[in-house]
Amino acid sequence: MAEEKTMSLWQHLEDLRWTLFKVLLVVLVTTGVGLFYVDILLEILKAPLNAMILKSSVTLNQAGPFDGVMIKMKVGILAGVVVSLPVIILLLWSFISPGLKKKERDSFWWIFSSISILFVSGIIAGYYGLFIVMPILVSFGVEGAQNWWRLREYIDFVFMWLLGAGLVFQLPLVIVILVKLGLVKIATLKKTRKYAVAVAFVISAIITPTPDAITQCIVAIPLYLLYEIGVFAASFHKKKVEEDIDLDDDGMTG
Repeated sequence: MAEEKTMSLWQHLEDLRWTLFKVLLVVLVTTGVGLFYVDILLEILKAPLNAMILKSSVTLNQAGPFDGVMIKMKVGILAGVVVSLPVIILLLWSFISPGLKKKERDSFWWIFSSISILFVSGIIAGYYGLFIVMPILVSFGVEGAQNWWRLREYIDFVFMWLLGAGLVFQLPLVIVILVKLGLVKIATLKKTRKYAVAVAFVISAIITPTPDAITQCIVAIPLYLLYEIGVFAASFHKKKVEEDIDLDDDGMTG
């Protein structure tokens, strides 16, 4: 059996330094690509408002000399982070994996890949959700007042909305991890479904900018569905683990 290669603390720190350098380089490159296509990306981000702009229900404007620069920088960074996320996960994985056992590598790879998939899925879902949310927000305008929206503030709102959607979509993974660690039981999660519905609506009431029921439902229903997906995924994972244990026991007794 080959002797395992050991590394000193300084070698680990050197590897970490190079990994962080590669991560920064990937983000800079993808951000540069995002800045190159920033006009196309801006049109995509403004698309949820297009119908209202054509009807003159909303007018977007720039209110300062640096607005254009800041808007394009934020859009480029957002595109860079989203596009580079899978590569960043692979780089972090290549740094962490050598120090893990096979079972730990399998678990961590599953977690890292799930984070990437769920985050991108959340951003996509959040983007299409804007086509429902924006007309509702415009409809709550004050009578007699014109909707002259600052483009920079709109992009900030979209940025936070999409980031929040990407983070919220991590809920199923969080539930699976909690069950796997034994901190929560699946039976408890199933019994507390009615409380999960209430919590989803409370969270939606806090984070949505308007008090109407439609907007709150748009946020609360996906939250609850993510909870159910997490419970299902945790149940499936636990069942699979138990089947693997039974197979191992049968092999040992056979």
